[in-house]
Order: sequence, then structure tokens, then C-alpha cells
Amino acid sequence: MSTKKNEAAPFRVEAPRSDLLRAVARASTAIERRNTVPILSFVQLAMGFGTLAVTGTNLDAEMRVEIEARGEGAACLPGHRLRDMLRAMPEGGVVLTGDADGVVTLRSGDTEITYGSLPANDHPVLSIDNAIWSVTLPDGVFSYLVGGAAGAMSTEETRYYLNGVCLEIKDGTAIATATDGHRLVSMSSNLAGKVADQPPIIIPRDTVGIALAQIGAGEARVIGYGPDTTKGANKIEIAGGGARLRAKLIDGTFPDWRRVVPTSDGSVCALGLQDLRRALQMAKANSTERGRAIKLVHGDGAIRLISSNPDTGKLSTRLPCEAPTPFADIGMNAEYLRSLADAAVKIGSKTLRLHITGPGEPIRILPDETIPGAMAVLMPMRV
Repeated sequence: MSTKKNEAAPFRVEAPRSDLLRAVARASTAIERRNTVPILSFVQLAMGFGTLAVTGTNLDAEMRVEIEARGEGAACLPGHRLRDMLRAMPEGGVVLTGDADGVVTLRSGDTEITYGSLPANDHPVLSIDNAIWSVTLPDGVFSYLVGGAAGAMSTEETRYYLNGVCLEIKDGTAIATATDGHRLVSMSSNLAGKVADQPPIIIPRDTVGIALAQIGAGEARVIGYGPDTTKGANKIEIAGGGARLRAKLIDGTFPDWRRVVPTSDGSVCALGLQDLRRALQMAKANSTERGRAIKLVHGDGAIRLISSNPDTGKLSTRLPCEAPTPFADIGMNAEYLRSLADAAVKIGSKTLRLHITGPGEPIRILPDETIPGAMAVLMPMRV
């Protein structure tokens, strides 16, 4: 906080409580709860031409939200404390004023709260280079692509390049892919018009979470920034829903995931999602840390889902399916299959089609035929 008289520049903001709360709450998603650097716990509020810009950062990602407001100047205020206070206050207008010592007073009705501010110029800025490429994704496409793949992101720090979603543009199609080495999800969507191919980039896991929660399911503009076109993008901007998120990309190479996707259809087993999810819920109830595997056994126009647990016992349940040819018994992780089934329900699928080529081969999994562009691969388990 400033200590010298007349050091702090004039600061005043007038805005509706609901609008200011929304901006501060969204900007604060980029702030980490615990910081050794005080300024990283603060959001920057900066007025300009009838617009208030609220910005939060953790040095790797920067969230900026703009609302209409009246006033002048800029200041940094504690993000989470300001957010929580605004949540607790009744609806109405809010006025923020700063004095020469850097003390900011928040007034609303009969309520008055003071905050120690920090200079706005001290707030870190995530610098960007040149805009290398940009693409506009229609309503819901960003959420469909990145949100659909996000469930398969890895949390293993040793393979850091898997801790995010790979986004690429190829043949006029935007493709988002994530894998943890045991399962893989790839979502694609055709882009209207001619769009130049762009090399893969890896959006970090934390950035994915912020973007999905704050950018929303509307239209999103994605821009790749970098020093020059020969080196590719090293930062990304995702803008939509009145917010702009900038973040560093993972500096690594995403694996050639297409090599693990089975090219043969094998035996196609179509399972109703309602029956499958119910069976997997029973398998979960029968599982422990030592046993989460299930086995699928073909026979008599149906399959049996079997869960054998050394601690709890054996579960066996029949699932109707459409499988033109028999397949050898195959094991898989029940939790992984359940997450894929849940994701299929979210995109409106009624069935899950398992393409099984052999007991030791990856399983290609697809939703209904009427839902193109969604695909998953699940590695089998020995049971």
C-alpha cells in the first residue's frame, strides 16, 4: 500500500454491484489461493472510456473482463476478498474511491468498507508477441471440442506434455485431443470456409478449466501468439462471453495420437448407455482400490459385464448389444469406461459403440452414428 501523500493517482469507479461482482469473480479465477507474491492475490481495476477492465493473473494465465462503468484511474484490490464482500452485499450501486494514501473505500447504501490497494502499474502483464493465426469457433464449438476432450487429460507431472488439451486445425477441421496414456478422447468440428492448417498446440490443464468455466458455451475467438511463424505459437488468447483469457502454452510435443487409433473396425458392439451406466455403477459399488477392472464376455446376442473383486466378490450382469461377430473376452478399467459413457450422454448419444479388434488391442469407442466428430480410444487391461 502506498505510504506517501499524493502518491496514489485519483481512482473512482461507479458500477452496479451485480456487474462488478461478475467481473471480479471471473477475473479472480486466474488467481491462486496462496501466493508468496502479494500482487498476485490482487485484481487490477482500470477505467477507460466508460469501461472498467478487471484483470487477474497467476503469471501463466491472465483473465480480463470488461463491464460498463463510470469513473477514472486504476488500482489493485485483493481479488477474493473483494469478490466475497460483493457477494454478501445487497443489490444496488457500488462506488469505489481511492485517496492519496492508496486506501480504497467501497460504499453501497449504508455500508462502507476500506481496502489497502497496490499501485496498478505493479500488476504483472502477460506479454504477447505477434498474432500468428486466429480462428472463430461458432456457438458451443469451443466447449464441445475442448470440454469434450478435457476429461482425458493427464495429471502425471513426469509427462507434462499430456497435462492439457492438444488443439490443431487440419483440413478445415478443428481437432481437440487429450490422453493420459490409458484413454484418449478426440473431438472434431468442421469450420465454415477455408481455414489454413495450424500445427498442434497444447493448452495447459489449468487454462482449460478457466476457459471452460468463464468463456462459456458461446462463440469463441482463439488466437495463437508467437515470436514468428517459423517457431509456432507459444501463447494463446481465448475471447468470448465478455471475457478474454491469455495464457502460456505447454512447451512440448504432443504424441502422434493417430498411431494408436485402430484402423480396423473389428467386432462392433453397440451398448445402450442407460443399461451400460447402470451396470458400471454396480461395478463401482463392487470395486475397491485393488480391483477396478471389468471383463466383457460375448455370447447369445448379448454380453456379460463381470467384475471380480478379491475383497468384495463377483458381479455378473447381462447387457443387450448388437455385435455381428463374436469377440474374445476383453478387460478394461471400469472408471475410464464410465467417464466415456457419461461424456457420451452429455453430447446427446443413446449408445456407445465399441470396436473390438482383439484382447490386447486398443478399443475404439464411438457415440451414435448421428454424432460425427467424437471418438475415444481405451487401452485394454489384463483381467
